[in-house]
Amino acid sequence: MLIWGTAVLMLATLLLLFNGWRMKILEKENRLLSAYMDTAQEFYQEIQKRMEASSRYRHDLAKHIQTLESLLAQREDGEEVRTYMEGLKKEYAKLKKKKFCRDEILESILDMKEQQCQELGIPIEISVEDCFYREIEEVDMVGLICNLLDNAIEANERCAKEERRGIWFRMDKKEEKIEIEIENCMSLEEEFNFITKKSKKNEHGIGTKIIESLVEKYQGTREIKEGRQRGIITDKIFLYGKARP
Repeated sequence: MLIWGTAVLMLATLLLLFNGWRMKILEKENRLLSAYMDTAQEFYQEIQKRMEASSRYRHDLAKHIQTLESLLAQREDGEEVRTYMEGLKKEYAKLKKKKFCRDEILESILDMKEQQCQELGIPIEISVEDCFYREIEEVDMVGLICNLLDNAIEANERCAKEERRGIWFRMDKKEEKIEIEIENCMSLEEEFNFITKKSKKNEHGIGTKIIESLVEKYQGTREIKEGRQRGIITDKIFLYGKARP
């Protein structure tokens, strides 16, 4: 009887220790998730500032062109002014034209990530249906797309110099269903799994948790698998455009 009582006491102690350890892990994850969401919010605000600055610049440039056209109409020897104005018109047309799609938040994110890939020497191809993706809240769009592309960029950075590199991003919408597919190269020396390999252990898996929570929020599905070619990973997400209440 004494032995049985001791065993029960030991088991209860172990359960308490395990629950205490589990609570600490959950608290740490919640702190990291909270900190990450704060960072995502700040990043989103920076994107908004960038968009506003770009809009102001386009507006000022348009006014400048109008002023030059007015001055040109009053002059007979305005060839130099006309040449300068035509250059401004080309710049204005370039600024007005969207590179990927008319959704400004998505456009800004993809533009920034494309520049990052170019700086790192990682080939990237982006194909996005030219429409608005307003079914997803803007700050959620930042968290989802940035994390997906960050994962792909990190996987490419781990590739050896002689190994193939590349990212292929596709996004489109059919009615309220949004499909996102991203393929990326990974090192042939690396075993395929779902675990991130960030250099900072505190960030371990946080990006993946953010993606999963957003997929759940929009009642979506996610499938990650090895591509048809060895060394290629495919991450496919379907979102149904209605966040859970």
